[in-house]
Amino acid sequence: MTPDQPEQPPRKRRRRRRTISGDYRPYRSPRARALARFKGMAIFLAALVIVGGGLFLFLADVPEPDVVAAEAPATARPKPRERTAALPPLNLPADEAPHGSAMEWWYYSGILDANAGQRFGFHMVVFVANGLVKHTVMHAALTDLQSGKRYVSQTRTAGSPMTSIPNGFDFRQDGWQATASASAHALRATFDQAAVTLTLNNGGPLVAHRAPGSETPGLLDFGSSGISYYYSRPRLPTRGEIVIGGKPTPVRGEVWFDHQWGEFDVLSLGWNWFALQLADGSDLMLYELFDKNGRSVVTAGTISDAKGSQPLEQGQAELVPGARWTSPKTNITYVVEWNIKLPTGVLHVKPYLPDSEFDSGGTTANVYWEGPVKVSGSREGRGFLELSGYDRLGLKPTKSP
Repeated sequence: MTPDQPEQPPRKRRRRRRTISGDYRPYRSPRARALARFKGMAIFLAALVIVGGGLFLFLADVPEPDVVAAEAPATARPKPRERTAALPPLNLPADEAPHGSAMEWWYYSGILDANAGQRFGFHMVVFVANGLVKHTVMHAALTDLQSGKRYVSQTRTAGSPMTSIPNGFDFRQDGWQATASASAHALRATFDQAAVTLTLNNGGPLVAHRAPGSETPGLLDFGSSGISYYYSRPRLPTRGEIVIGGKPTPVRGEVWFDHQWGEFDVLSLGWNWFALQLADGSDLMLYELFDKNGRSVVTAGTISDAKGSQPLEQGQAELVPGARWTSPKTNITYVVEWNIKLPTGVLHVKPYLPDSEFDSGGTTANVYWEGPVKVSGSREGRGFLELSGYDRLGLKPTKSP
């Protein structure tokens, strides 16, 4: 300060108070502090109203705590691993060829039409069983649906009368043939006074069957009876010739082809099996397995068409037995008429001829029923029915017609 400047009065210093932490804050009067507390409380209450309202809306949509606690274990429970998932997946066309498994078969069945209007039911199968000794068996049946005349034949040999070909098979024995390549199948079967020669193109849909709830296509788990690979070609375009009494008749149609193999036991259960080609272009494969007491173990199947296939869910199909037929040769009673209850309606299945028993005691030591059937009801169609296990297990269905 210079001598010419007047002396300034001393500046009044603000009082500061020491905090708990040891620093200093400016001094505030009691009135100022009260006003600040009031403003802070107002802001807190406003925020509480906003947050509380939001929490109310949020909690209104949240389930009760006890419900959440009850459902949490179910959502966290891992899905059981399928036994079929441990096996190699279905691999086509390589899996058309033989596999060397305990049991394997290639199955053909269908109704063939002639130009003059005649119809013939036909089925042919090649069985290969691998045990201490490998056996190859061929069965075939031809039924003239006009006259009711039925021709059956069978052949068996140790080993395998097969020539290996890429992605296929070629069985030939005693004038019989069952051959499949990437483009076509060729069949020939001989009977007393009759013969069948067919060429089948590898067209139409391919169906890899799977069980309800399963994510593994082409594999079925039969529980204690084992696991089976299983796929079908329900509509192979077919042309050929049938010879009866030396007279050839050209025929055509769509033949159902099944291929099944694996480590499974065919003797522990019986089955009712349907392969139905429906007039609307869809196909139904349906089977019911039953135990030695005739009790149903499982009913499952597949609905397919040109767009794809879908397994029937558990409980979607119910088989109701109808009329029976008793064989005069073996005295075995078969259920030859059925009602199939589906979500889309009821199918009535009846045989063209009740007498379609196949006595294969000379080759596979069993007797079964296999023949062409017609379908009516909610949808029309035709196909094949197989009844197996009625002989060796003495089974009788538990339901009445």
